[in-house]
Amino acid sequence: MNDAPAGEGTQQETRFEVHELPFEMGSNRAARVLLAGFLRHKHLDAQVVQDAAIVLGELVANGLDHGRPDRHDGLEVSWALQDEALEVSVLDGGGETEPHVMPPDVLAARGRGLAMVEALTSRWWVDHTAGTRVTAVLPLA
Repeated sequence: MNDAPAGEGTQQETRFEVHELPFEMGSNRAARVLLAGFLRHKHLDAQVVQDAAIVLGELVANGLDHGRPDRHDGLEVSWALQDEALEVSVLDGGGETEPHVMPPDVLAARGRGLAMVEALTSRWWVDHTAGTRVTAVLPLA
């Protein structure tokens, strides 16, 4: 029997992680550091690791900018390594707007985050079952 919490175990066995982070800007970096630690031992292509950090960073930034704290007064980040893909997800307490890709505006200071997510992933979606969860899938090949 493995006494480790769900998703943990030996580094070779770990296929997913879930982390509750404070609802603050420093959590963006913390989320990317945690993801990098998880991926470090998976022998993934460096481009996949870099793209995953960009995607997760954008999802966390959007949750902090447009959402509100979840039921734990924080923000949940998670990832799952599948056979041919890496799924990353961010859950916040919900917001007043629907996450969507904005039309490109070269003069705008902001608004490119979900366009980057869409460009770097095979698909992404929003679930409002419990707050706002945005999930994106990055192909491994």
